Amino acid sequence: MSSTAAVNDSNDSLEIKVATADDTERLMQFLHAHYYREEPLTVGCPPPEPDAEDEAFLLSNLPHGTCLMALCDGRIVGAAVAGPKLPDEAAHLFEEAARLSGTKWGRILGFLAIVERDANVFERLQVPKALHLHALGVDSTLRGRRIGESIVTALSSRARELGYPALTTDCTSFYSARLMERLNFQLLNTLPYTGYVDAAGVQLIKPPAPHEHVKTYVLRL
Repeated sequence: MSSTAAVNDSNDSLEIKVATADDTERLMQFLHAHYYREEPLTVGCPPPEPDAEDEAFLLSNLPHGTCLMALCDGRIVGAAVAGPKLPDEAAHLFEEAARLSGTKWGRILGFLAIVERDANVFERLQVPKALHLHALGVDSTLRGRRIGESIVTALSSRARELGYPALTTDCTSFYSARLMERLNFQLLNTLPYTGYVDAAGVQLIKPPAPHEHVKTYVLRL
């Protein structure tokens, strides 16, 4: 898959292509610069750097052919990491959270497991599988040019091409939730960060304002 779209407010063109294993190093460099630094789950859970298990999980989606890069003059200006999701996703996340207990990624997975369970995507949609958008990053110097919108639209087309009946995402950010609403995704569930606490009642993930909730969205394809 490869598509080209105009970049608003610029004479340059935006090429959107499927990321492959050959893109691993530069894709991760981009995600560190333009995704992890602002991702509410990452910045809201010390230490500030993502765990190696977190990075490995994102890269594990490359073989599925469902990760996209937006390029401008050969430079990555946006990226989406997505992968297949099956009805046992919540159980799988709870198992991984238990396995990685005591780590930053384990804490994040524990919250995502609750998000997945409460959204109850497969029972609500009555579909056998879905493509799930895990991460979306846009070059911070090019915000406002609808690059994120172009990537998600291209991802929707890619999902249809591969036979997925739905595209889902858990918006951990206030801004990504606004994007999904503009693109007519359906809101399935909202979970506040304040509800994720330990046995002593201490909040486990505390992202900065304006990020207050994780919102699960779906687009039927």
